[in-house]
Amino acid sequence: MLRPLALASITLVVVGTHPAVAQTNETRTLASHPTLNYYGMPGLIDMPTADVMPDGTLGVTASYFANQTRGTLSFQLLPRVTGSFRYAGMDGFRPGPDNPRPGVFYYDRSFDIHWLAIEEESWWPAVAIGIRDLAGTGVYGGEYVVATRHFGAQDQLAMSLGIGWGRLGQRSGFTNPLGVLDSRFETRPTLDFGVGGTFSFDQFFRGDAAFFGGIEWQATDRLRFQVEYSSDLYLEEVADDVLTVESPLNFGATYQLSDSATLGASYLYGNTFGISLSLTLDPRRPSTNSFIDAAPQPVVVRPPQTAAYDTTWVSQPDAPVILRDNINRLFDENDLRLVSLALDSRRAVIRVQNTRFDAESMALGRAMRVLTATMPNSVDVFEVVFVVEGMDVSRVRMTRSDIEALEQDVDGAALALERAVIEDPLASDDPELIQILNPTQRLTWDIGPYIRSSLFDPSSPFRGELGVQASARYAFGGGFVAEGRLRAPLIGNLDEPRSIGFTALPPVRTDGYLYDRENDIYLDYGTVSHYGRPARNLYSRLTLGYLERMYAGVSGELLWQPVNSDIGVGLEVNHVWQRAFEDGGLGLQDYNITTGHASLYFDLGNRFEAQVDAGRYLAGDWGATFSLERVFDNGWRVGAFATFTDVSFEDFGEGSFDKGITLDVPLSWFTGNSGRTVQSATVRPVQRDGGARLSVNGRLHGLVTDYTRPELEDTQGLIWR
Repeated sequence: MLRPLALASITLVVVGTHPAVAQTNETRTLASHPTLNYYGMPGLIDMPTADVMPDGTLGVTASYFANQTRGTLSFQLLPRVTGSFRYAGMDGFRPGPDNPRPGVFYYDRSFDIHWLAIEEESWWPAVAIGIRDLAGTGVYGGEYVVATRHFGAQDQLAMSLGIGWGRLGQRSGFTNPLGVLDSRFETRPTLDFGVGGTFSFDQFFRGDAAFFGGIEWQATDRLRFQVEYSSDLYLEEVADDVLTVESPLNFGATYQLSDSATLGASYLYGNTFGISLSLTLDPRRPSTNSFIDAAPQPVVVRPPQTAAYDTTWVSQPDAPVILRDNINRLFDENDLRLVSLALDSRRAVIRVQNTRFDAESMALGRAMRVLTATMPNSVDVFEVVFVVEGMDVSRVRMTRSDIEALEQDVDGAALALERAVIEDPLASDDPELIQILNPTQRLTWDIGPYIRSSLFDPSSPFRGELGVQASARYAFGGGFVAEGRLRAPLIGNLDEPRSIGFTALPPVRTDGYLYDRENDIYLDYGTVSHYGRPARNLYSRLTLGYLERMYAGVSGELLWQPVNSDIGVGLEVNHVWQRAFEDGGLGLQDYNITTGHASLYFDLGNRFEAQVDAGRYLAGDWGATFSLERVFDNGWRVGAFATFTDVSFEDFGEGSFDKGITLDVPLSWFTGNSGRTVQSATVRPVQRDGGARLSVNGRLHGLVTDYTRPELEDTQGLIWR
């Protein structure tokens, strides 16, 4: 029983522990908040329905029955499209006709896609098309078309009827009706498990078909009952004595523990009981009831102008220092950092570091408000230059009269950015009359605990490590930065060997466990970097030292990113040596390689961002990585990536090619207090050597783009917050 329990906890570890979402008193109907079935997708118990989750919803489901455990991470990609990644385990299962491993606990990874083709309307049911195990071994391979109709004033009753193929076409199967289009649909080729991870296009919607269906009833606000007719005979599992199937009928009930948690129990296939737990959250709804940041400095409106504002303050020798100190006092209350102040009688330019706010538009609004409270009345043009790693990345120019007029306007946030000039700081000179620098904090350090995890190794689904780390960072000025981190593991099993099987590539990632086996204390990274602005729209980074846990060397990067564009182009070149396993990783091994990528960043609209990286990877293979992220205004990011190189699927090994899901979760979502701390996680089915890329701190695109006009406009509603 320990293995199923450990496996069921993996998905919860991926997302991270989070408090119960604040109660919203929202009516949760079968249609608006569908049940997640044992596959972690909208459905009844084991069968799918045509429902979809609310747009943007993230779901985590753990289920167990008859020696089978499934953990699923699902995401409502679009209003009509649901995707999922599943990690499952079966005790004693041996997939495929020639599998030589009797009695093993088999682990499987798979992806699903579910598309609402027709929405429910009037008396027409909703119709969805889905594919299970879209890219995996095919163990759970099955396709379906299902219709769902809701009844009652509050949608208390739902009926579903579908037709399935593959696993869903086993019980009382009949000739595929798609055969009228092409006779090849009538035959489903024998599944070749191979190394897994590929798209089995020759399987989709082929072979015999069968009907399935069911009914769901919402008895109370929290309690639901399900009855379904399953078309899955579990032929392979029955052959391996994983379970027996005595009846096509499954009976279940779910109880909503909170707005985010649902517990389910079922009686399945005439002889076994099952249990499930689902957690759902909407990234757009924070887990706290309110926004608890301190109120900002209000806009100070000048008295009506009856004559020219006095400018004699310019001749006062201590005026710049007084103004700087006043700005610093108010900036300290807002956790902003003043780098420099330049001004004349009509114009003020402040260079600012945003050290707190995850929404840069919020930092902009607060900086502008501070200027209204500190600048003499004659200063009518305010400019905020955002500084990141010593680089001036964007300049926002607004008139003081606009700020005074728009703070209380219903459309004030949108109008403020519409009237603002946003440009590359290199395109304009600062005032020459007065310019004063502000002392800045150069050394920062931190000591605290850390957690590392490694998921989905074929022989052990979860590995982890808990320890203590000390990090330090020193900013020399002029874009030069030195930083490093020491770690001391206390407990964990990351030092255990991996079951990687055959590999035809240099072990550029698969021998990572050796670093954990040989060191009690190690240098995680230690680098010296320079960030610069070679020309307008151009940014540069040069990093030397121990770049990451496994590699040391030099990394150089150029980024072309116009401040008013949502398209960027980057180029990175690295020459690295693999670090030694022992002595804290301070030594170097013989393996060295030059890697690099040309990158294209572009916005697809509707808060979807795409990235393509093409070049050479750590094992010497050439190819490209394709990434797509959905970005939420509060800092959440949910994405997916896939890497294809000139390494064949067979030489790559299990998984066929590198792919995975990425999550960025801002801490402010949990606390309700602004902050720039983000917890990132990568859910990668199998980490192997093909398509492996160097990990370097401070890549430019993530530093620069938050301050471009498109990003500021996406969060413009926070300017006056």
